[in-house]
Amino acid sequence: MRTPKHLKSMFDGWPELVCFDLDGTLIDSVPDISIALDIALKSVGAPEAGEERARGWIGFGSSKLISQALEWAGISQDAHAACCSTFFEAYFNSVSTNTTLYPNVEALLKAFKHNSVPMALITNKPSVFVKPILDHFGISDYFSWQLGGDTLDEKKPSPLPLIHCSESIEANPERCLMIGDSVADARAAQSANFKSVLVSYGYNHGIELATLNPNIIIDDLAELLM
Repeated sequence: MRTPKHLKSMFDGWPELVCFDLDGTLIDSVPDISIALDIALKSVGAPEAGEERARGWIGFGSSKLISQALEWAGISQDAHAACCSTFFEAYFNSVSTNTTLYPNVEALLKAFKHNSVPMALITNKPSVFVKPILDHFGISDYFSWQLGGDTLDEKKPSPLPLIHCSESIEANPERCLMIGDSVADARAAQSANFKSVLVSYGYNHGIELATLNPNIIIDDLAELLM
């Protein structure tokens, strides 16, 4: 297979490692997350936040999500632990009910696998949710690493998860790639000295992606195969 133009421009070939974000990059998980969040908010006497508000809060892990939702609702952070517990239970029970895979995800994963590129899944989502989602979509086996936000001592935007993966196979960071959708992904990549690709369709919290200085911004994962 010929080297796609974007990979050729960054690496003059295929990368030594590719790390993927999950929510907002490979899957649109907001519908299920927002339902669980509303259940959790109602359990502490708060109003439902709704899907669009939740979409703007996702990306920094469940604890931060709950904190932002409680702040929005004017509820004391003393309710945080109880709200988190209810959220985890509700989300685990319907983690893939309304979640969808973005277009061309599996085509891209197959291309990297065909060219012997190791792949990692690095998300700030708690690890208990990660494999069930990947299994649901039949893509779990593509990833040599499946790192949740609680797998290591630090999570994105820390570079630690990216460095953990690259060092384990002695990959040159400058020949490694992070594909994500948010400031956490961009900052983690920059700190790890990885190249970065950001997708425009994800959860970017209203930030202009160009200001994050990724190597490339794409509207569809298929662009990495052209």
